[in-house]
Amino acid sequence: MVGTGQPGAPTVREITLTAAEAGQRLDRYLRKLLRGVPLGAIMRRLRQGDVRLDGKKADGSTRLAAGMVVRLRLPAADLAALAEPARARPGGAAGRSSLPGPLRPRIVFRDADVLVIDKPPGLAVVPGTGRGSEHLIGWLDEQGLGTRTATFAPAPAHRLDRGTSGLVAIGLSPAGLRGLTAAFREDRVEKVYVAVVQGLPAAARGSIDAPLRVCTDAPRTRPKTVVDPAGLPARTDYEVLQRGRDTALLRLVLHSGRTHQIRAHLRHLGHPIVGDVRYGAAPARGEGFLLHASELVFAHPCTGEVLQCAAPVPAAFAAALR
Repeated sequence: MVGTGQPGAPTVREITLTAAEAGQRLDRYLRKLLRGVPLGAIMRRLRQGDVRLDGKKADGSTRLAAGMVVRLRLPAADLAALAEPARARPGGAAGRSSLPGPLRPRIVFRDADVLVIDKPPGLAVVPGTGRGSEHLIGWLDEQGLGTRTATFAPAPAHRLDRGTSGLVAIGLSPAGLRGLTAAFREDRVEKVYVAVVQGLPAAARGSIDAPLRVCTDAPRTRPKTVVDPAGLPARTDYEVLQRGRDTALLRLVLHSGRTHQIRAHLRHLGHPIVGDVRYGAAPARGEGFLLHASELVFAHPCTGEVLQCAAPVPAAFAAALR
């Protein structure tokens, strides 16, 4: 990135794009690059020719490629909002973490584009749902994993609730994240969970095929997702793996990816997850509830190789079956 300018005059910056920026539209790249600048102002600058691509006036829909040069001729106030490359936290180093031991993720698979981790219960996936810096994004920053540019940092392609343990797939490169996100959105990922539920289901296996609706204004003490004929289609298959005295271990296969799908479906079945007070269960010992994302199967977004990832069931599940 280079810059020139005089006081009171527009400042010129030139940015040579890398493979990390390739494939995205110019207007979307600019929205991420010029954080805080309104979209209307960005589009006006494009129309006026203040943003050029390889020396030519550019259209916002142009797809970027590695080696292209973006030339910005903008007021200093706009360029002050120019994003800097995302960096690891100072002092971070691979294999070291400020997270307490019980909250540290375990790496299940990793290459240049994809990371799959086994998340412990109690660790939030994104900021704002955990306590302070105790979230997966912060851990990724500490480890310095993946590609980091002014417009990209590694991120999870899906989420698990803070109380849920198990597998989370993360895009470490732009291509990896785009491909993973599309696969989850289009239900091209096989997702298997295990849960300990209250009571003993009458059938050894079955299917919960009930539409779900998200209640956006629900208080934290009430279910966020409910069964509703006006909701979106959702199906969860279950199989009883083990029966305890008054609890059961279930294997659950999702055929859709609705918010809180398993929690809402098991409540509808009459067997809420042990410890899931929000969905009608009695309080349990410890923090969280006994739901675990045990298997993920998907095609690698860059190589096409089928990845089969598994995470062992936490010891607390066996204890709850006694």
